[in-house]
Amino acid sequence: MRHLPRLFLPTALLVITACGGPRDVAVRVLIPGADSALAPSASLPIVALPYDRDSVLAAMEAQAARPRPHSAALDDLFARYQEPFAAYTVAIARADAFDDTLAAIRASLDTIARSAPEYQELYQRFADVTDSVAAADRVGQAAEQRLTATREELGGPIESLRVEVRAWEDLTFSGYDTLVQNLAESKMRLPATDTTGTDGWASLTLAPGKWWIYVRSWDAHDPNSEWYWNIPVTSDTVVLEPSNGQRRPRY
Repeated sequence: MRHLPRLFLPTALLVITACGGPRDVAVRVLIPGADSALAPSASLPIVALPYDRDSVLAAMEAQAARPRPHSAALDDLFARYQEPFAAYTVAIARADAFDDTLAAIRASLDTIARSAPEYQELYQRFADVTDSVAAADRVGQAAEQRLTATREELGGPIESLRVEVRAWEDLTFSGYDTLVQNLAESKMRLPATDTTGTDGWASLTLAPGKWWIYVRSWDAHDPNSEWYWNIPVTSDTVVLEPSNGQRRPRY
């Protein structure tokens, strides 16, 4: 068998790789909103990688001189912060719902004659909801004050521990960018990116070969956690949601 000269090997590989042709992959991201219902996540960066980033990070972390610091301490602080934060978001959502109801009733009143029988009934409903709005606002203000006090108490300790965690990460994962760049170049496939639209959809054009979709998204219920995905592409449509992702602390 005749061997190709080394000089022409990369070109030959590119020709072989291209034979399969690129494919379009649609990706959608759905995350729980403040009301816990799944909703599209807009303006979110979507990255397709020709390697498994989790495996790379795990291999580098296995060689660290010491384990990741302060995980247990940060978990405890995050838990103490999350409860008043959740109470505040629920209170604000409830107040917003009452405001929307009040606006809808007001709009209906503007279309009904005051002498009409249904006007008085609707006006009483307007008065009742107005009282509910005032009560919800008081609850929201109390929740905000509690959250502010918690932030002032825990913000400093959380940040000081995070500084040490970031220093550990900088040391442990030093050289990561060069390593994954070499990995991508060895596979002759560079990462592909797109950003989700208002409907949560993004589109990627991927060359033949193995790919992983990597995405990180905010968590509406906890500012100290995030949704994370790093999953292999096995079809032309990938839907990222809590069932196939991870809810991880933001150390």
